[in-house]
Amino acid sequence: ISLTDMAGRAVELEQPATKVVGTHNVSLNYAVVLSGDGSVLVGFGNKDMAYGLYDKVFPGYGELTSIGKGKEINYETVASLKAELALVPTRFISQAESYEQVGCKVIILDVEKFDSIKEALTLVGKAIGKEERAEQIKTFFDGKITQMTELTANVANKPKVLMLGSSSATSVAHDAMLQNQIIATAGGVCADAGFEATGGFADVDMETIVGWNPEVIYIPAYAKYTVQDILDDPAWQGITAVQNKAVYMFPSAVEPWDYPTTSAALGLCWVTYNLHPELYSYDDLIKDVNEYYSFTYNTTFTPEELGLK
Repeated sequence: ISLTDMAGRAVELEQPATKVVGTHNVSLNYAVVLSGDGSVLVGFGNKDMAYGLYDKVFPGYGELTSIGKGKEINYETVASLKAELALVPTRFISQAESYEQVGCKVIILDVEKFDSIKEALTLVGKAIGKEERAEQIKTFFDGKITQMTELTANVANKPKVLMLGSSSATSVAHDAMLQNQIIATAGGVCADAGFEATGGFADVDMETIVGWNPEVIYIPAYAKYTVQDILDDPAWQGITAVQNKAVYMFPSAVEPWDYPTTSAALGLCWVTYNLHPELYSYDDLIKDVNEYYSFTYNTTFTPEELGLK
């Protein structure tokens, strides 16, 4: 199997990998969703970052071997697991040589927008012998993008929306990030459109947020603060979203739908429902959520489990 990864590196596998490792949850999610049960994973990183999904769909997840966290990898453990493939984000590319020294091939993933999510699906699908399944998931993903784009194309009222970051309420998503692409595709206007930054959530000052004056605010499910913190903070009281209590936790409780993984399709569905329920109803949302989880993991979750109620 000859591949070119998302860093332009040539990667060759003698056969589809059946023993996959890594410490970056977003990257490893591609192996989990493509296998349908995580069975190809033999080593993981920080299990706390996987939220509740894997406990429910991944038999044996609790016993999975830890190979380290982030950039701190125990390569002796990787070797002992006879790992065949590591899925590694671009920011950890320096790890590639060390993995390869213990006989583990590396695919670098650089995932942020819709197109790169689909590219990663194709790439990992080839690497683990799940090409047909990758195409099926891409079909669902593309279908939701097309549907939400068409539903909201002629909407007259597109609310100004701001997606806040995880570490601080004064960090924000920006145009280089998936979250802003979801908002724009779902019939919103990014309150910080044109704000340029690199990397993840970017820090700004409160004066800047007041100037943007969003009509709707989202905070991540993995934020270190709450919706109520925003609503109660005197510094936010002049903002339209706070005055109208239009501040929402971005779902879901089982896995973040704003992560650059295939479940971002559900994040797109939820934002469309949140902004334009007259075009895409709660029942429509639940139907699509059930379809996605039924196909990917052969299960469904109640709205309560998902944190939708």
